[in-house]
This record gives sequence, C-alpha cells and structure tokens, in this order.
Amino acid sequence: MTALALFNDLLSSLSRVAPLSVELWDLKGRLTSVESGRPEENVSKEAEELSRRVILEGAFRSVRLGAGRTLFGAPVRTGGEVAGALLSHHRESQGDDEGRDAALNENMEVFLTHLADFMKEHLAAQQEAQKMAEELTRSFEDLYLYASISTQVKTLHFSNLMLRDMIRDLLDTMRSDLAFALFPDREEYYAVNFTRDFAQRVEDPEAFLRILVEKIPAGATSGGETYFIVNDSRGEPTYGPLHPDPYRFLAVRIGHGRNFYGWLGLFSFNLKEIFRRGELKLLSSIAEQLAIVISNADLYRDLENFVINVVKSLVSTIEAKDTYTKGHSDRVYHYSLVLAEALDLDDEQMDNLSWAAILHDIGKIGIPESILNKPARLSDQEYDIVKQHPGQGTRILKPLKQLLRSLPGILHHHERYDGAGYPDGLKGEDIPLMARIISVADTFDAITSVRAYRSDKTPEEALAIMEEVAGTQLDPRLVKVFKDLYDQGAIEQIIA
Repeated sequence: MTALALFNDLLSSLSRVAPLSVELWDLKGRLTSVESGRPEENVSKEAEELSRRVILEGAFRSVRLGAGRTLFGAPVRTGGEVAGALLSHHRESQGDDEGRDAALNENMEVFLTHLADFMKEHLAAQQEAQKMAEELTRSFEDLYLYASISTQVKTLHFSNLMLRDMIRDLLDTMRSDLAFALFPDREEYYAVNFTRDFAQRVEDPEAFLRILVEKIPAGATSGGETYFIVNDSRGEPTYGPLHPDPYRFLAVRIGHGRNFYGWLGLFSFNLKEIFRRGELKLLSSIAEQLAIVISNADLYRDLENFVINVVKSLVSTIEAKDTYTKGHSDRVYHYSLVLAEALDLDDEQMDNLSWAAILHDIGKIGIPESILNKPARLSDQEYDIVKQHPGQGTRILKPLKQLLRSLPGILHHHERYDGAGYPDGLKGEDIPLMARIISVADTFDAITSVRAYRSDKTPEEALAIMEEVAGTQLDPRLVKVFKDLYDQGAIEQIIA
C-alpha cells in the first residue's frame, strides 16, 4: 500500500477545492493525512467500518451519518485485486429529499469510481515502469558480466582462479542458488558456487551437481540446440526424484567444433521466476568464449610441448658431443628452480629461468668435440673458443620469440660477481638475477661431476669451495641460500 499513499497530496488538494473530503484507506487504517481544523475528517468508527466493507466486498457503498452528512466509499484496485478504499464525506447535504439523495449517491459513485480508475491506471503505469527499470538493470548487469568475463577468457593465461571468480559473478548476477562450470575430463577447470540456502537444502552440493549433469540426456543438445533446460522438476521423471523441493536447472554445452569440454549452468529453487532468454544467450556466449580459450590453450600446450621436445633434442645433441656432461643441463635446471622457489620468484620469472637453465649451454653445439672432451686443461686459445658459447647460444635461440626473456640468463651465466667474467664483464647486481642463479647451480654441478681433467668432489666440498668464491665469482647471498637449502635436504634430494 505504499504506492497508494503517493496520492496523499492529490486527495488533500481535492479536499481543499471541493465540498468533499476524500480519503484513502486500507485494512490497517487511513493512509492520507487529515487537514487540521476540519473535525468532520477525523477518523471515525463509521469510516473504518465502511472502508473495510468496501475492500472486502469490492463494490461501491454509502452510509448516512446523520446531521445531513453522508459517507461514500469506492474500491481501489491494483494488479486485479482490491488494495484499498476511497472514502468521501459529503459536507453540504441538507434536508431529507430522497430524490436528491439518490442522485447524489449515483453521482458520487461515478465520481469515486472514475477517481479510483485513474489511480489504478497510474499505479499500473508505475508498476510497468518499475518492471522495465528492473529489466534494464538486469540487462545492464548481464552486459557488464559478459564484458568482464569475455576480457578474462580471451587470454591464454585463463586460470581456475579466474573461472571461480567468473562463476561467483554469474551466481550473483543471475540470482540463482547454484552456478557452475563442470568439465568431466578437465578437473583443473572445475568451478562451482552456491548460496547458503542451497547448502542448507542439499547435503552434498558438489555430488548433487554431478548427478544433475550426469542425467542430462545424451541427445539433449542435438539438432542445433546447445543447451538443456528443466523449468520445473516436478514434471520431469528423471529430475523430480533428485530433490523433494521443485527446482529449475539450465546447462549450456561448452564445446568447439566436434570437441566437447563440459557444461556451464545455473540451478534455482525459485519457481516464481523463469530462465530468461537473455540469461540463456548470456550463458551461451560465455560458453562459446570458454570453448575458444580452452581450444587455444590446447593448441598452445601442444606448441609448448613441441618446443620442449625440440629443446630436449638440442640438449641431447650437446650431451652426445660432451660425454662428461651427460645430465648436466637437467641438474642445473633442477638446482636453479629449487633456489628460485626459495627466493619467491613469480611465475613469469620462474618460466623464464627454467628455459634459460635448461638451455644455458646450448651454444656448445658449435664447439669442437676435441675441446669439449680434452682430458687436460685447455690452452688460452681453446678457452677463448669455449667462452664463445654463451653468445652462440643466444644467437641460436634469438629467433624464438617465446625465449627472448630467457636470453639474458643464457648470455650472462658466466659473468663473475666481481666483474671479471664474460662476455660483458658485468658486476654485482648488474648481472641479471636468473644468470646469477644459474651460475650458482652450474658451479655446484660442475664441482660435483666428473670432468675429463679431474674427478668429482662431494657436495660438502663443493659448498666449501663456493663459499670461498662468494663475493668474487658468485653472488654471496645466493650462495648462502643455496647452502641453507642443502642443509635442509632440498638439494640432497635432487642429487639422490
């Protein structure tokens, strides 16, 4: 009845310009204010009784109050139901003329009915405008959600965390009890979010969701359709027994071409609403975006695996030339990553370091085997040739755009902390961090491995030598961290 109270000003104004006192009532009492100094407009028992009778009977009624006064009442309807009553005190009736009273009664019925119809039409228009505003708000929310999600899923770095955030936003925007993305063969992409009410009604939400999806008919999305919908579980023999409360369920297929990946969907116990066409289109658009990003991620993964296999072949080629360094690149890779994790490097830094570490000696592919496998110390001329391998490795890998950020680690892994290294004589913190990490790992493995010109040393002996050259050859902080890791058993596990 709040909406009816909006007519207070209109009815008060009417009472001031006409010999009528027009009031609005509902079953709880009078809604309009009373103008001061007009005792005939005070709340009376007769007015309260007449308003209740008009509302309950839904018809025009009148009652004589005595002293030449008559009280008239007409029903006010909103949404097809009687919501209130318009009451009018006729304040100038004199005498006891039955004909005059009948005419007055008829005229008042027409007047109050027209006024009630006007109020009804106004309220209907107001409700329609409110409904349109709500629809526009929901459409805006849908568009905002789609814009936000489409921006996220267009990246190859789309993650499970991003998917969980997307499902949470989907649940809030769609006003459902459950939102999900379920991938039968890709558990890493699984995401589900549900309301507290859903958790209270369903004992095991995730198990319940999997049953819902498992029962989707095999041909549900055939014939050009890409979705499956249950508008009321009570009419579905397969879905009705799954829960005692009636519910709605919508699942949209996530697929690209002939490839099927999973389902994106909503679940709701609220049967007063339906799944809107806009919601279906939004889910279908998001499902298409997800399918594309998964397909692209698969292609990227295939390409990455291809590159990894090529790298392994290159490393195997180097190790085939240098019989004394078999497994060296792999061990340096592992030592470098253990050290990097202790330094809390981010994902991008770890990725760049991993490529640099496994490929740090790729330039040796151009060095003669007679030098690589020489059973004695190298001459100055031979050592100058060996010193070319960081630059040669950088030139070999430079055409590969995916490895550009890893090249500084390859080029500078033989720089010394005191500036006496090669190829550029960089010093201290000017040496890229990934190169300093590889240098520590490379030194440790070189000392603990058999070489053509000497036998191997124990890890403890290697660490002692590394502490002696900390601050000259190696970064002292990294040497300390590496030794701590060894003392904790992290390095020893890799050796074993």
